Amino acid sequence: MSNSTEAKLTDSILWNAFRAGDEIAFGQIAEQYYRNLFSYGLKFSKDRELVKDCIQDLFMDLWYKRETLGDTEFVKFYLFKSLRRKIHKEILKNHWISEEDDLVFEAENIETRSVEQQIIELETNEFQIQQLKLHLDTLPKRQQEIIYLRFYENLDNEAIANVMSISRQAVANLLYRTIRELKDRL
Repeated sequence: MSNSTEAKLTDSILWNAFRAGDEIAFGQIAEQYYRNLFSYGLKFSKDRELVKDCIQDLFMDLWYKRETLGDTEFVKFYLFKSLRRKIHKEILKNHWISEEDDLVFEAENIETRSVEQQIIELETNEFQIQQLKLHLDTLPKRQQEIIYLRFYENLDNEAIANVMSISRQAVANLLYRTIRELKDRL
């Protein structure tokens, strides 16, 4: 059984236990996905407290609505899409950021790596990383989001389509166009 299949199975078991009222399963889901949700949320708002509040509200809503939630094999995608919707709703409600704000790509928020690995990566790829980041920062918001979902969160086109509420073909087109644009710039 592959790690991906095993993770889906574990997620599905935790999700169903949570829906049945298991507080421990709910806590495991929250603990497992909090960092990823926080990193993803920072792509929409630089206000760390707003992102934390939205994540907390998301989990509170999930707990209170657990009995009416459907089954899912894709807990991560469900949480990402829900958080994205919640942050956008808060931003529109409070007018805290403008549409032109760029998404921020910070490698230290994306995954946990050992200090040695970070130093080696920085020493060997520093120039390339700086160039890539410079070009990522100039992309439109949607293109930055699709790059984040595909390469930082390792989501496939179907999952990205679900999170961004667009068709799989639109994901493929946008991803292709974005990568081509980055290659041309580099």
